[in-house]
Amino acid sequence: MTDPRIRNIVIVGGGTAGWMAAAAFAKVLDTGCSIRLVESEEIGTVGVGEGTVPHLKLFNNLLGIDDVEFVRNTQGTFKLGVQFNDWGRLGDSYVHGFGTIGHDVGLLPFHQYWIKARQAGKADEIGAYSLNTVAAPRGRFMPSASDAPPGSPLANVAYAYHFDAGRYARFLRGYAEQRGVRRTEGKVAQTVLRADDGFVEAIVLENGERIEGELFIDCSGFRGLLIEQALHTGYLDFSHWLPCDRALAVACEKVGPPTPY
Repeated sequence: MTDPRIRNIVIVGGGTAGWMAAAAFAKVLDTGCSIRLVESEEIGTVGVGEGTVPHLKLFNNLLGIDDVEFVRNTQGTFKLGVQFNDWGRLGDSYVHGFGTIGHDVGLLPFHQYWIKARQAGKADEIGAYSLNTVAAPRGRFMPSASDAPPGSPLANVAYAYHFDAGRYARFLRGYAEQRGVRRTEGKVAQTVLRADDGFVEAIVLENGERIEGELFIDCSGFRGLLIEQALHTGYLDFSHWLPCDRALAVACEKVGPPTPY
């Protein structure tokens, strides 16, 4: 019987996505798996910075990355939530705080009690019942307190980061390479598909090198070298859900100390 386990993984493209994939595979898979990432320094990456939600902290926790080491290497800051100005109407502003809001009572969630109390004029704005939303505008931040009593909002403080995405990719590259990931500098010139099922069999670089694999991960960004140009998977059109379909990312001068939101 043949061994059905995947032993050769090829990641096409670097940047944050590519090196996150490489680092995750290197951490959770056994040592019998070969992981190879192909990227070119001639191809730039998107973005000048990155704002995240708490899922990235969970990812860093999976990798066993220390918060202080991570923030230092990515020139990052901590964030308790996201502030939206002029979102509903001009002059409107609110902070979407991470984490829980209020405390559930019995089997019923907090927001049901809040709605009834709000209608009766007895409750404050919903943000007043979130530690993150209250602390962020005041410039206060702390990680979870290990000595906080059970049920205390200080026992499980949800937070994320702002950081330099390019530095994060380089940080993860070092992490992945220390765990056996091989990096290959080069551009993909051709994608070879298997004749029997049309799956990706190999990629061929501009220098003629052929790289075969059993699992290919496409992290080539908007170009979609594998998923679109080779496999023609197609994109789901979400334009009817996205009235604003443009983003402009620019660098700016620091105007003050970093805020935790």
